[in-house]
Amino acid sequence: MKREYYRKLLSVLKRYLWWFVGGIVAVIVFDGATLLIPWILKIAIEALKDIDNAQHSIFYYALLIMSLAIGGFVFRIVSRLFLFGAARYIEYDLREELFERLLKLSPSSLIKFRTGDLISRASNDLNTIKMFIGFGFLTIISTGFTYIVALFAMLKLSLTLTFYSFIPLPFIIIVVKKVTPKMYLISKETQERLGEISSMVQESVSGVQTVKAFVQEDAGDRRFYDISRHYYNARIRMVKYMGLIFPLMGMLGGIGTLIVLWKGGEMVINKEITLGDFVAFNSYLGMLIWPSIALGWIFTLIQRGLSSFERVCDVLTAPILEESTESSCDEKLSGDIEVKNLSFSYDSRNENGNTQKVLKDINLTIEEGETLAIVGPTGSGKTTFAKLLTRLLEVPPDTIFIGGKDISKLSFDSLRKTIGYVPQEGFIFHNTIRENVAYGLEGDASKNDDLLKRALKLSDFMKEVELFPKKLETEVGERGITLSGGQRQRLTIARMLVCDPEIIVLDDSLSSVDTHTEKNILSNIKDILEKKTSIIITHRISPLKYADRIAVIEDGRITEIGTHNELMAKGESYFRLYNRQAIFEEMEEL
Repeated sequence: MKREYYRKLLSVLKRYLWWFVGGIVAVIVFDGATLLIPWILKIAIEALKDIDNAQHSIFYYALLIMSLAIGGFVFRIVSRLFLFGAARYIEYDLREELFERLLKLSPSSLIKFRTGDLISRASNDLNTIKMFIGFGFLTIISTGFTYIVALFAMLKLSLTLTFYSFIPLPFIIIVVKKVTPKMYLISKETQERLGEISSMVQESVSGVQTVKAFVQEDAGDRRFYDISRHYYNARIRMVKYMGLIFPLMGMLGGIGTLIVLWKGGEMVINKEITLGDFVAFNSYLGMLIWPSIALGWIFTLIQRGLSSFERVCDVLTAPILEESTESSCDEKLSGDIEVKNLSFSYDSRNENGNTQKVLKDINLTIEEGETLAIVGPTGSGKTTFAKLLTRLLEVPPDTIFIGGKDISKLSFDSLRKTIGYVPQEGFIFHNTIRENVAYGLEGDASKNDDLLKRALKLSDFMKEVELFPKKLETEVGERGITLSGGQRQRLTIARMLVCDPEIIVLDDSLSSVDTHTEKNILSNIKDILEKKTSIIITHRISPLKYADRIAVIEDGRITEIGTHNELMAKGESYFRLYNRQAIFEEMEEL
């Protein structure tokens, strides 16, 4: 695990330092009480030599042992409340931090993680970390304290017996040293394989209709079997090591006990030690057998916990879209847009190893209240431009200005309240129509039925909503599965309209509706478009008549810009695109 991840782990533990201090004190008190019992038992056995006072002594020492047992029981509960409580709080904090980080990850970071794997990190890995910090720390502290005190007591009772009991120790050290690194690697692989399973299940459920449409059920089964088999093999390797280390530790501990019984019995017969010493020594040695066996489990838990923490830290340290602190969240922006020498590329490279630019030297000015339509072939960079405008992609500094202000220096809150962006595939939450439309609203505005219904009417969806039995309270299912593609698009348009942004960006957001519905929607929002700065990215020709100007983007460059009449008169790219699309739309209406 990386050094900075260890520093992160320490910082997480420091948040609940006093919880750990309280837990450690309780563990020491509990174990201390338990470790006193063999010594008191030794004294009690030796007190039996005094026949006259034996009965009184037995009662006294029995009462003392019972008191220690009850006190130990109480502090055992307290230790778990402190340590397990700290582990729960840390799990909660990490889950909150992880979720917050996920929402801020840059596109390049998101590409590195599969959805199912992220779910696995946020659930299985965090649960493993909780076990590592809670039960793991408890066992480590208890085992360490028990070893130290019991060893001291054994040395006090008999140096010779202690030496004999620790004959297996070098072999224990060798086993731990050999097995631990391998268990760490296998544990990490196991967690990664589990992430692949989660990702496969998530993709299969989300794309079940596509799977069925292409009759890929058997292929999906085979792929899932392969992934499950890899996970199974990794788990089996882990089980083999655990199955090896536990019996080995038990066997080595048992050998130590056997040696002590043989040598200790001989020493009692020869009166080198008393019977009480022998009983107490065996009790302390017995207390060390479980920690010796548990060493294997502890090392397994540590390796699993560290590998899971590393996987969580991989997300927590992944690059995010940095928000500027130079502007206020409540800053008001006007609607004029200026683009200067904008070039942009993703991480992909061409066959020569050079970075491929999606947008190349874009220069553009959009006046406040103007409507600009953007057309061009698929893959020319239109959607990339829209995402840069809203900073869903990291925009190069000093390239895009809104209201004269560089958007790379604006707060996300200020920028995204100014811009209403509707993508082609808008996300629908597993919730009601009301909550989906009111998603961007705050406070009582989300309960304003008139506001929501007006937005739904403008998006030409209200008539259909009224036909649903529960109307606005209708559940739409995961990703809006109960709605058609056109209904989902109209719902996302309504969601944008209720927020009343200064700038509207429609990114081919009417592609799933028929031409009649498209004309209704554009007619409904005509007055709004005239008052706002609007960018309409489209493949269809009907939205173009609402545009003041039209820009043609080809191969990442603006090749033409002007009014419809100006571009048609030039007879170049726009002329060909317009006529080709006009033929398609005429055929669609037949």
